[in-house]
Amino acid sequence: MKSRAVRDRIRDYLELGKIKIMIPVSLTGFTGFFIYNPVFSFRMLLVSLGILLLGITASVLNQIQEAGLDSKMERTLNRPIPSHRIKPQHALIFLLFNLIAGIILIYSAGNLTAVLIGLIAIGWYNGIYTYAKKITAFAVFPGAVTGALPPLIGWVAAGGGLWDKPIVFLEFLFFTGQIPHFWLLILKYGEEYEKAGLPSLTKILSRTQIRRLTFSWVVTAVTAALFLCYFQIIQTKIIVVILLAASAFLIWQFTGLLKIPGIKDNSRKYTVLLDSYYLLVLILLVSDRIIR
Repeated sequence: MKSRAVRDRIRDYLELGKIKIMIPVSLTGFTGFFIYNPVFSFRMLLVSLGILLLGITASVLNQIQEAGLDSKMERTLNRPIPSHRIKPQHALIFLLFNLIAGIILIYSAGNLTAVLIGLIAIGWYNGIYTYAKKITAFAVFPGAVTGALPPLIGWVAAGGGLWDKPIVFLEFLFFTGQIPHFWLLILKYGEEYEKAGLPSLTKILSRTQIRRLTFSWVVTAVTAALFLCYFQIIQTKIIVVILLAASAFLIWQFTGLLKIPGIKDNSRKYTVLLDSYYLLVLILLVSDRIIR
């Protein structure tokens, strides 16, 4: 019985840290490090773990900030804080542990610049995006900036420059990918946002228009991925072919969003497709560096 309680408590804290989201985030940091210094190393793992802990920090702080709002939406009312499974003061202690540990890991295995970018990402997400989404339905645009910063942390920690061409294009790729991901969320939960008093795109555009907007941003994200080939950040021919094929497949699949109004939106399917595409891009980037 006690072991079950311990497992449940661990699961609650992992949910508080949105571990399923933060592991892919740390993988983007890993990729940023690896494409600059394509040698598997303990430093790389420490930086990636540090990015994971800073991501957890931002998630916990966000859920502390929005506990009242989360309690108003069916999608979020069972989160650990609004459901009273974790007290806010305990969440704060968890936050500080992850923040301090993340800073130490990135600084010791990377450098101060990488740490500062990580802190900027937290400040931007929790200090700007979290409040912007209470003001405008288009808060996703400043919010998407945070998705572009983890690969930059990894790149800089490995010794790269802030404005080096490969990392700039990788940042742009992850910036564009955040936007259709959010529009898919709105297609599924837009009405809940409205009921909670948040500005929602469903109040401004029809569902058909949101689908078209989502499709347009998927095409933009795919174009950003193909820039990696055009500017020779990915050079191995077989990997270029795989990326081209995957890109064409993704766009073909997303044409389903453009079908006649009235069909049921399958947001989950499209979210999985988009996430899988981005995971593939990370794998291809790492594979290209290994082959070369």
